[in-house]
Amino acid sequence: MQKEEYKYLNAFRSLAPVGDKTLRLLLERFGSAEAAWKASAVDFAAMPGISKSAGEALARRETLVNPEEAWELVEKAEIRMLREDDPLYPRVLREIPDRPLFLYVRGSYDWTREKPAIAIVGSRKFTHYGEQAAERLAYDLARAGCVIVSGLAFGIDKIAHTGALQADGETLAVLAGGIDDAGINPRSHVPLGKRILEAGALVSEFPPGTIPLPAYFPMRNRIIAGISLGTLVIEAAEQSGSLITARLALEYDREVFAVPGSIFSPASAGTNALLRSGAKAVTNVRDILEEFPLFSESGKTPGQAEAKPSLLLSEAEEKVLAALSHDPLHVDRIIKAARLGTIDVQSALTMLELKGIARNIGGMHYIRQYP
Repeated sequence: MQKEEYKYLNAFRSLAPVGDKTLRLLLERFGSAEAAWKASAVDFAAMPGISKSAGEALARRETLVNPEEAWELVEKAEIRMLREDDPLYPRVLREIPDRPLFLYVRGSYDWTREKPAIAIVGSRKFTHYGEQAAERLAYDLARAGCVIVSGLAFGIDKIAHTGALQADGETLAVLAGGIDDAGINPRSHVPLGKRILEAGALVSEFPPGTIPLPAYFPMRNRIIAGISLGTLVIEAAEQSGSLITARLALEYDREVFAVPGSIFSPASAGTNALLRSGAKAVTNVRDILEEFPLFSESGKTPGQAEAKPSLLLSEAEEKVLAALSHDPLHVDRIIKAARLGTIDVQSALTMLELKGIARNIGGMHYIRQYP
């Protein structure tokens, strides 16, 4: 019975003008999505509250969408649907007034366990400082037992997801389109999307095959804010869409955090404005975790994110690591500071990269990944 109901809910959602408002009216009027789909055009015409475009789509529904074929796309992509009255529907998302009627979810994430989630959002045009902050904070939050939520977009979103995965943590990517492989946008993020499926989930309110449209991104943002206990903004210009997510988080009575940025950087104008408006400044993971006393189910004390596992280093690797910092250093300066030969330093840098504690950021510049 549930499968049949979801099949017709999916069919209605595949009619672009039919949104949650119309669907709720149909369910109230007919009792189920299946009964609504099988109703006559006369029944729809007599209903108040349905827009002209939605009414036209409903009248032509059987020529626009084949419920069986649309459902095949859901099953083929191994997508699950969670309605708001489903026990697995995220509790914190259910608390917001404009919650989605149902979600499409895909991946290995265990929806039977309620886990604390923090959204990390920010600019698509990030600076090196923003990249470091996003990667480090996502990593530390994930190690502390937090689920990292973001939008799989260019910039800070991608870095946040990657930081969580580097920590062997879980991450949710909320999309403004379908969550089948064809729906992942930008296309260059398909490999990352597949990694997320193995350690989390893709989430959307749109059916497979939906192309992201500009109007869908604010809808996506409300899910990001609503499914999270708090939202952390890292680098956002004055007109950044990330500020929409932060505003929604405030409306939902959730915590809003921001990483302070340079007063000379346009990329930090939005985050600095958030701080002036009362967002909590974040300079390390403890600033976030201390707001949630019962943050981790794993028994870790808030603020005590696990450190990067200790690794056996050669004498040369230890000297090179000691020379590195979180600010970019050219290889010539590293050679001078480590007092080693060029070949020894290059070999040590390669090994440190393989061990995940140093990174080549281009132009023969390197940074230290972790303390």
